[in-house]
Amino acid sequence: MWLRLDKRIFAAFALLIALSVPLSSLRACGQTKTVPQGSQLILRDARVALKNGELKRALNVLAELSDNDGESHFAAGAMLVEHKAYADAASEFGIARRNYKDPYIAGYDETLAYVNAGNYEAAISTANQLLNQGYQTTDLADLAATAYLKSGKTQEAYNAWRLATHLDPKNEDGYLGLCEIALDRDKYDLGVEISDIGLSHLPKSERLYVQRGVMRAMKGQFSEAEKDFAKASELAPNEVLPDVALGLIAMQSGNLDRAVQALRRAAAQHPDNYLAQYWFAEALLHSGAVPGTREGDEALAALQASVRHNPGFWHSRSDLGKVLLSRGEVDSAIEQLEKAVELNPQASSPLYLLAQAYRRKGNEAKAAEFASRVSTMQAEELETQQRATLKQLVKEGTAGSSSDREKP
Repeated sequence: MWLRLDKRIFAAFALLIALSVPLSSLRACGQTKTVPQGSQLILRDARVALKNGELKRALNVLAELSDNDGESHFAAGAMLVEHKAYADAASEFGIARRNYKDPYIAGYDETLAYVNAGNYEAAISTANQLLNQGYQTTDLADLAATAYLKSGKTQEAYNAWRLATHLDPKNEDGYLGLCEIALDRDKYDLGVEISDIGLSHLPKSERLYVQRGVMRAMKGQFSEAEKDFAKASELAPNEVLPDVALGLIAMQSGNLDRAVQALRRAAAQHPDNYLAQYWFAEALLHSGAVPGTREGDEALAALQASVRHNPGFWHSRSDLGKVLLSRGEVDSAIEQLEKAVELNPQASSPLYLLAQAYRRKGNEAKAAEFASRVSTMQAEELETQQRATLKQLVKEGTAGSSSDREKP
């Protein structure tokens, strides 16, 4: 039991560190000052078309703008961003960049639009053009790093974030990005070193304390990690991640009472946070909560809340199914467990529980089917898949934080 818990807690630390890496918010698109009257009419017609959901017609209208009218093309790009037509917005910003009054702003917004459109190669190309033209800014380096990371070019992303922190030693996002890469590479000593450098410039950054605490926890330095999480909680008492991290450290140390206390506080302060609810339930269950008790009811309610706020988190569904099964609610348990299997077919625990549930219903054929699937899985493969799945979750930007740059 504790071996399994250890691995899940380690993976949870990986999740926590990336959830503490929200990137810079979108640079607001500038407003045009002088747009020719004819262009104003074109922009007005395009805006009406977009409001009516007619993107193709809007683009045909915008094609009438003169290539030399940078102000109008910039306005068109801003308009398309509002309607989440990011690829088309990038094209408009690209045209505007040729003669817009501020080519850097147009180029930055072009790069960001490409990132939001998922065209990372175009974003990288545009960012490098601007950097080579002398626009050496922290925001642009951050954005280039994001594009590199999303395109799988980890070393280039690392170099871009190093440039960002060189340009501005107080660029928190840069240090967070570097630590994320260190975590993905299992370079925990490097992650601690980066966090130390960041904290020397930003001594009140709770996110960097969380980063360093996670790295130390991954190294097995639980006492030091606990101090970092406690400091982060002191600096940001309304943030959820420090309290969750403190609870995980307490669970790892076997101090379940302290874990329940920290995670109950986190769950109460953040009722919409699926991680706080999930780990609160886990702490309760590992401390012996059973159906018919106050703690058992709390665990059930927390897991239901976790599923409600993140239906795609298979761990919550699996544990909810287990709790429901222990309460004799077999059909409801099967519903949750089958969804957990659908979300992660390589997870063994919901398959094992499904075999039990169908056996209770007298469906031996189904029970045998799921039991057979469990027996054919190799323990090493399951462990690897579980860790990879949890690490991937950190990219989703859930739980009130995001690893994705905010879209307009």
